[in-house]
Formats: sequence, C-alpha cells, structure tokens
Amino acid sequence: DFGVHVKGRIIDCAWTVAFNPQYDNLLNAVKDATNTGIREAGIDVRLSDIGAAIQEVMESYEVTIGGKTFPVKSIRNLNGHSIERYRIHAGKSVPIVKNGDQTKMEEGEYFAIETFGSTGRGLIHEDLETSHYMKNFD
Repeated sequence: DFGVHVKGRIIDCAWTVAFNPQYDNLLNAVKDATNTGIREAGIDVRLSDIGAAIQEVMESYEVTIGGKTFPVKSIRNLNGHSIERYRIHAGKSVPIVKNGDQTKMEEGEYFAIETFGSTGRGLIHEDLETSHYMKNFD
C-alpha cells in the first residue's frame, strides 16, 4: 500500500500478492471487478449501478482451496470513495454491492474504485484498534 499526491489530489494504491496459486482465482475476481467498476464509472452514472456491476462480476467467481470450492463474495461494508483536494475519503461512497442509492457521479469529481473479495460471509467486523487515520475537516 502506498500513496502520493499531486496538487492535493491524494491517491492511494494497494494490491495483494499470493504466493500460492490456489488463491489466483480470488485475485482474478477482485481485479476483474475493479476493472469493471472503472469501465462503468462516468458522469451521471449512479454509484449503485457501479456497485451492482462490481458485485455481478465478483460473485461470478469461485475459488477452490484445499479441495473445497467457495463462492467469492463482495465485502458489502467496504467501499470506494470520492476524493477531494487534500481529502482522500471525501463525501461520496462507491458501493461494491447493489443498493438503492440514487447518488450520481458528477463532472469534475474524482473517485477511488476499490473492490474487496472474500470467500467468507462478505462482511467485516471492526473490533480492535483502528489502523487508519484521517484529519476530519468538518
């Protein structure tokens, strides 16, 4: 995971590397879902439509681990987000699952399309100390 900014536009980038080929299809699912989200993005596109497209692609994959096959699920409570000058997590969330939100992308906005796949329940639970910090400008 690394980040840079150019004139206040902060970009962070992370990727996963697996050294065991049995996880390749999980990585392929996430990469394919991310590329789908990028392709679907644009002015006047509903964020929920991007999430639906990401979920459809992500959940079309299966992963066989130790001889057992698992469906890949989008982690429904992790999202992409809008980016503003000097504010990496701005006001809009880009879901990675279908929902009913009618919020649209607007001209001049910047977004991080982030996708997260799991062979588990598709949900994370925060119960320990946080590992991410951001200045709140409100």
